[in-house]
Amino acid sequence: MIDVDAAQDIFRKSCRACHGNKAQGASSYPALADLDPAYIATQLERYRAGEKIGPNSILMISHAKRLSDEDIVNISVYVATAFD
Repeated sequence: MIDVDAAQDIFRKSCRACHGNKAQGASSYPALADLDPAYIATQLERYRAGEKIGPNSILMISHAKRLSDEDIVNISVYVATAFD
């Protein structure tokens, strides 16, 4: 079971400014809503490991490095399902 409160807090502080209020994407930041949670988690894990994936990697790496495994699970499920 995900911790929705924790996920909302992470989303508000770290995600929505770039990915949009409903994870719909904005400018060069991709939409996250409706992506598979496993895909989102994998990408966050890669960023947390310092891997450069795309043009926003430096920003994503700095955010992902602060995430625990539990945070990644929570935020991945949240952004993929909360904005139907």
